[in-house]
Formats: sequence, C-alpha cells, structure tokens
Amino acid sequence: MKFTHLSGWLASILISFPLLGQDIPGLQQSNYGGLYRASYNPAALGGSPQKFQINILSLGGSITRRYFDFIGKNSLLTPLLVPHSTKEIYGRSRTMGSITSGDQLFLASDIRWPSVLLALDRYQSIAVQFRSRGFIQGSQVPADIQNLYKRRLDTGLAPASSGSWGPMGLAQLSFSEIDFSYGVQVLDLDAHKLRLGATVKRIIGARTSYVRGSIDQYEVREQAAASEISTLILKDINYESGYSQASKGLRIGDLFDKQQYGAGWAMDLGVTYELGNYWINEKESFDDSPTYLIRLSASVTDLGSVRYKTANSSVVRGNLSEKSIGQSEMETISDRGAEGFMELFPSDDTTPFQGSMQLPQALHLEADVQLVQGFFLNMSKTSRFKPADDELLDVYLPNSFTIGPRWENEDSNVAFPVTFIEGNKKVSIGAVAHFGPIFVGVNNMGTLFKKSPNSAGMAYIGLSVWKMKRRMKSRQDK
Repeated sequence: MKFTHLSGWLASILISFPLLGQDIPGLQQSNYGGLYRASYNPAALGGSPQKFQINILSLGGSITRRYFDFIGKNSLLTPLLVPHSTKEIYGRSRTMGSITSGDQLFLASDIRWPSVLLALDRYQSIAVQFRSRGFIQGSQVPADIQNLYKRRLDTGLAPASSGSWGPMGLAQLSFSEIDFSYGVQVLDLDAHKLRLGATVKRIIGARTSYVRGSIDQYEVREQAAASEISTLILKDINYESGYSQASKGLRIGDLFDKQQYGAGWAMDLGVTYELGNYWINEKESFDDSPTYLIRLSASVTDLGSVRYKTANSSVVRGNLSEKSIGQSEMETISDRGAEGFMELFPSDDTTPFQGSMQLPQALHLEADVQLVQGFFLNMSKTSRFKPADDELLDVYLPNSFTIGPRWENEDSNVAFPVTFIEGNKKVSIGAVAHFGPIFVGVNNMGTLFKKSPNSAGMAYIGLSVWKMKRRMKSRQDK
C-alpha cells in the first residue's frame, strides 16, 4: 500500500467520523493496553501480547486547576463519594470541573480495582475486572449559578446578576461492576489478522439521586452595600427530587443487596482487523510488536441497564412562588444531595423511587495507523448506541473528536491526544505517559497550568504489572 493512498484514506476517515474521547487516552488505543484497552474493546484480548497482566489500582476523574491547590483536602472521586458520605462534598466538588461547558455539566470518576488478564494460549485470553464508576451530569444550569457555586455566596466574589432559567436537571449516578471478558484471534495470516471479543458485566451497588423541574427567574442579590454576603433568589419553582437510597457509609456486603442498591446486567462486544505486514524487525528474533499498517476496530459497550427496587427510596414533588438560598443552604444541598434538597424544599407529595437507568451505551469506531515502526496515529469515534429514554437519569458520554499521535513499545507508551468535545468550545490537548508499571496522564494539559476554574479535564494515575509472551519468530514469520 502506497503512503499517498494511505493518506487519502485517512483524510476520508477524518471527514466521515466525528470522533470521541476515551476513558484513558493513549492506553485504550495501545496494542499493549491490556486490561485498559479490553474495557474499550474486548477483542484486544484475542492474541494478547501479555501472558498475564494485573491491574493493582487505577484512578481517574475530572478536575480543575484548583485540585492541585487543595490536594489532600479534596478529591477527584467526588461522584463516587456522594452515595456514602455527606462530609465536605461541597468543598470536594469545587475542585472538580465539568468537561463540557455552557449550561451542560458532566463530571466523572473511575476506580479500577485489582483485576487480572490471563492468556490461555497464543490466540485466546480471559480477563476478570472490578470497577466502580460515578457521574454527575446536569442540563440547563446557567453559568451565573455555576460561578456562584465555585465562588461562594459569603465571600463577596459572587457578582449581582439575574436572568430567566427554565427547565433544569441535575443527577448523580454511580455503580460498581464485575466484568468477565474473553477474546480470541480467529485469523492469523501475514497481512490479515481478525480478533473478536465479548464481556459480560454484573452491575451492583447502583445508586442515583436527582433534582429536576423548572425555575422561572433567578437573582443573585447583595444584602447590603458593605456586606460580603449575597443571596440567591429563585422564583416560580416547580420541582421533583428523588433518590434510590439515602446516603450511608459503605459496606461491601450491602452492594449486593437489591433492597438497598440497584442491580443489572450488561455486555460489551468488539472486533478488530489488522491489515498489512510491513513493519517487521529483521534483527530481533523475539520481537512480537505489531507489523500492521492500519488497525480498524469497532465495539459496543455497556449494553444494559440497572433496575431499582430499593426499599429506602423517596421522591418528592412541589412548587414554590419564591425561595431564598444562602451559603449554608447551598452547602446543605451540595453535601447531602437530594436529601438536603428535600429538607429545604419540603412537600406532602412523597412516593417511593422506582425505575431503571440506562448505562452509557456507546458505539466505538477506531482507525490506528502505524506511520513508522512503533509510532501510531489513532482516530476513534464514540457515540450513543441508541437514544436515551430519560436524558437526566440515563448515563451518557459527551461526544468529541479525538486524534492522537502515540509512540509505544512493551515497556513504555507516550501519547498526545487532541480532543474536540461537543459542548466545549476549547480544544483539549492531553498527555499520557506509561513507563514500566506506572502510568499518569491528563486529557487537557490546560488543567495543569490555567488558573481558570472553568478549565477542566480528566486526570489518570495507575499501577499494573505484567509478563509478556516470548515466541521466537520462524523463517516464515521473518
């Protein structure tokens, strides 16, 4: 294949696919990503280069520059703390940031617990993964409201403002999962390789809480000319607030109790095709690095939902002509979520919460081109697999366009993904480095340097160990 033809093909792919961001950019595309790539496309387990891999612990979450100013006091894991704590959630969440801008909010946290990948033979591998994910997503939240949340109402930094509001929604969703994955390489020719994979997921410990409704007008009002205390005035409010389980301390055994938390099933399916056998290392007899010119992949993930049949749940509905919110009330709502909201907005209309939540079902398309041996240009697309039934309670992933140059070998990986996120006017330039067992990265380096609280990105850190397969190449391979 000539490079002129290859360049033309790349251009057509870029034009055709509005690409989306990944959980761990750089590692999820890597041929040595192992468990991290398998969660994005289980076909990566087919013909895995690792004999085994153990993820010891990996953390990820959305943060702003403030996180590095207050590290130790606050946490990038806020969406996962909300179901089990009411302590300083307001302070913690102020160091996080939405990776979408405008009046749309999206914050995420991810813990990958100890997990293992094991090769059964040259072509087959299995994996067992344990993972917890949390999200906070909102719609129609004005920038003035977001700013006063970050600046507080008792500092004098919240400027007087007013405006119309309209429909709004804010939800916290979290769950844990136990994943069983299998991948197999079904075609192994010199210039053609085909891999298939599937994952079955058991969802446990799912919890949701939310507030939605409509607010006609809002106003941030200073109490006195010399006062540093401001008040938020809300007018003509219709609201609904609910939770599937009240906030309570974490007990591992409770996560399996359907009376306390939601549960469900989900699955991932993936396929990968490699074309070409060009980048061969003639000098190294044991080099099993990929030789393809282009790798094409497709997968669907999180095909499933969570059903809530919890006993300690509640939904309230009501309306008020006017309500004043001060700093203490704001912290009550932030720390205690829907429960705090119910204390401040009581109602006689109370019912149990029953329903289901759609997982972040997504379709992933990917093209990975090896321009020079060990140097790749990756392009990938992630989009909703089907429309959400409930925009607020169903988890979704924000659309984005990503193109990422990457250099890799079995011991290290450096990538610089460039991402265009739908709902965010600014481009995110990220960096991920993987040296030996440790990886660190951010999908927006502006998070590290910009003081603006609105500059947010995803940050990652993790630790894993592995052992590579060693197969001496035959004359035919060479």
